[in-house]
Amino acid sequence: MINIDVTVFLQMVNFLLILLIGKKMIYDPILSTMESRNRKINDLKRSAEELQRELDKLKKEYEEKMTNVKKEIAEYQNNIRQKAISEANEMVGKVKAEIDEKVENARKEIELEKEKAKVTLEREAKVIADIIVKKITKVA
Repeated sequence: MINIDVTVFLQMVNFLLILLIGKKMIYDPILSTMESRNRKINDLKRSAEELQRELDKLKKEYEEKMTNVKKEIAEYQNNIRQKAISEANEMVGKVKAEIDEKVENARKEIELEKEKAKVTLEREAKVIADIIVKKITKVA
């Protein structure tokens, strides 16, 4: 049979004391350490998520700015190209006008020289004709 005496009660009290002391010295500190660790982990997760959102926002802003810069560069290049084309066309027009003017002046000079030569040839032809007439009339 089972005898229940004072030692069983003392062992139960001893067990409960060890249980309470163990809870206070081991279990509670471990729980508080785990809770503080979990809080830190959750804070770090929230912080990481905020940083990720901020990074996504900055990345989007960067991409928008790069797109705008690319558009501005393209517009700038087009403007420069258009200016260069218009300046080239203007220069070609000036050169063409100068060439046309020189050609016209050369034609006028040629026409003047032609008229001078014609007048000179007519005079010389008259002189030669007179000489021929004189020679023919002397011979006849």
